[in-house]
Amino acid sequence: MIKCLLSAIAFLIITINSFGQTPCENGSAGGYACNQIDLLANISNEELSASSGIESNDIWGWTDPETAKEYVLMGQVNGVVFVDISDPIEPIIVGRLASHTGNSSSWRDIKVYKDHAFVVADNNAGHGMQVFDLTRLRDTKNLPKVFDEDAHYDGVSSAHNVVINELTGFAYIVGARNASNNCGQGGLHIVDIRDPKDPKFAGCFDADRYTHDAQCVIYQGPDVDYQGKEICFNANENTITIANVENKQETKLLAKQGYPESSYSHQAWLTEDHQYLISNDELDETNRGIRTRTLIWDVKDLDNPKLITQYFSERMAIDHNLYIKDNMVYQSNYTNGLIILDSKRVADGELREMAYFDTFPQSENTSFNGSWSNYPYFESGFVAVSDINNGLFIVQPNFSDIFTQHPFFTSCGSNPSLIVEISVASSEVDKFQWQALTSEGFIDLIEDDNYNGVNTQQLTINPQLEGLNEIKFRCKISLTNGSEYVSYLSNYYDGMPKAIFATELNDLIVSFDNNSIAANSYEWDFGDGSEISNEVSPIHTYSEAKTYEVILTATNSCGTSQYVYDLNLSNCLPFTDFIVSVEEEEISFINISTNADAYEWDFGDGSNISNEANPVYKYDSEGPYEVTLTAFNDCGTKSTTMIIDASILSNQNELNEKLNIFPNPVIDVLNVEFNSKSTIQEYRIISSTGKTMYKKNQLETLSIPVSNWPTGIYFFVITTKSGEYSVKKIVKQ
Repeated sequence: MIKCLLSAIAFLIITINSFGQTPCENGSAGGYACNQIDLLANISNEELSASSGIESNDIWGWTDPETAKEYVLMGQVNGVVFVDISDPIEPIIVGRLASHTGNSSSWRDIKVYKDHAFVVADNNAGHGMQVFDLTRLRDTKNLPKVFDEDAHYDGVSSAHNVVINELTGFAYIVGARNASNNCGQGGLHIVDIRDPKDPKFAGCFDADRYTHDAQCVIYQGPDVDYQGKEICFNANENTITIANVENKQETKLLAKQGYPESSYSHQAWLTEDHQYLISNDELDETNRGIRTRTLIWDVKDLDNPKLITQYFSERMAIDHNLYIKDNMVYQSNYTNGLIILDSKRVADGELREMAYFDTFPQSENTSFNGSWSNYPYFESGFVAVSDINNGLFIVQPNFSDIFTQHPFFTSCGSNPSLIVEISVASSEVDKFQWQALTSEGFIDLIEDDNYNGVNTQQLTINPQLEGLNEIKFRCKISLTNGSEYVSYLSNYYDGMPKAIFATELNDLIVSFDNNSIAANSYEWDFGDGSEISNEVSPIHTYSEAKTYEVILTATNSCGTSQYVYDLNLSNCLPFTDFIVSVEEEEISFINISTNADAYEWDFGDGSNISNEANPVYKYDSEGPYEVTLTAFNDCGTKSTTMIIDASILSNQNELNEKLNIFPNPVIDVLNVEFNSKSTIQEYRIISSTGKTMYKKNQLETLSIPVSNWPTGIYFFVITTKSGEYSVKKIVKQ
């Protein structure tokens, strides 16, 4: 991870013919069918390539650590095009990188590591892997520019994909042809890219032959045998295949698992807690005649992955690339465009559609047209979508969940009914439509002897309905503005509750997101001896970075159920981060790392290494300097880097002028006033040990009680929307 505090560098602005911002209203944005996703810009293939007859393929993103500008890296049949989307309504084509061989390829893949792009192409003999230094995009003049590559890896001739684990600095080339080093089956061809401009062969995993795509991570899931190890989750034609690649010279097959009606296992992505895997099959819709299918795997035991269930869309299109961010699955499903699914109940085998944007309005069928891929990881929240035929789309999801209570049966006797509670006024609802899930998919219910209130908030069901105990229901709601929402599925009638939750970690502060089904009340045992909580979704602060057994008990009139979860706050490898505070000519380095036993500071000026936790340093000149903090524990090391130069002084002074904190020193209550709020994103207060004591996104004048805080030094950190920050020191007496 590299952060930077430099001022933004001005780019020469050359605009192109793109759509202006178009909100999704009444199911359309600029002629594209949509639901809760706004269109910001669209650049055609002709504009991207400066020629006709060119198609697009893969896509990735990069954020400049110095300027905070966001760039799209867009694959096309003849190379890669770089697009500055820092103004997403007026994107700028910065330049292009031609294919290494000069030959075209319908398959091109791009990933990023250490501000370098790594590019492969399939069915393109001699292409190998290109390396391009993305920092060259900063000072580019006379746009768009034709770039050349900075390095090249020839250990493969051509390849279908490249996968990069940014935490380790290894690239995994998959689907390679004519690979060297006895790595010729098309599996994981492992390359050491820690020095990006000098890639070197590191190892191979060919035990299950050809791999189409993969995700390689430092595993932090519940399987203790592999925690902290580098694991790859592979889509291998007709299986999901899991490999241990911790030792690059002795990679090991952990498991391979097939699934029903497989045609071509295409891609898989882990949920953020590493407990579940979401995968797809590229040819099952065509070969099997089924609706778009998403497979949900339980991978809590890496030696024995299990298929939980299969989610079938109401749509009919071939699925392609998918990624997961913040419990949302971003799917590029060819002629259906971008589909976003909510995965909060993935442990119960449930997904539900939240939003979509159809980049290919020409048709909806099982052809290889439309959206190839998407990149949802920009901090701005913008999503870049590549369309084979229609070019680059910059869109912005604008969805919310109006359901405050999903449907469930509350009784275990007669008069069964289901109800949904929503956060919008009834005047905003155009229609309620209750649906039942059958083997043929969802069907709309109609008023008859079995169902009453099918178009209202409450559905009443005849208890004598045949097979009632085997049917699940959901409610679909249309608003007057054209937005559509679907609830999660109900429980079964006379069914026990299902306890389930997700977590969001902020150091030792854990937010529990309760996704239980059919429960009226809850009990939380946080596993640390603290009091039982009856909140729905509590926030709890732990005292130590270790593993806790958290138990959620959910109750309804039919009984209770429990969900037991091993909450690992240690994460084995240390988490490494720091901020700086400037006073006159001295810079205080504030270490906010966690789970570390020792530290090493390299101040970037050739001086001696410091092993202090929070050193204070004075430079002889203005810089810039590349400061690296390395943290150590028994599991290994982890580093983070920040660019330091004189702009820190001006940035922090300017931000400090917008902030008034008093009294300082403080005893009981700290008062905060903002003179200007327009550029401020959030603030937080950090102790000298790195613990976050207070955090808030809403910026208003407020008073913070601090009487219970230990005496000592604290730091008030402001972060702006552009990524800059300022630090004020606070003394607690």
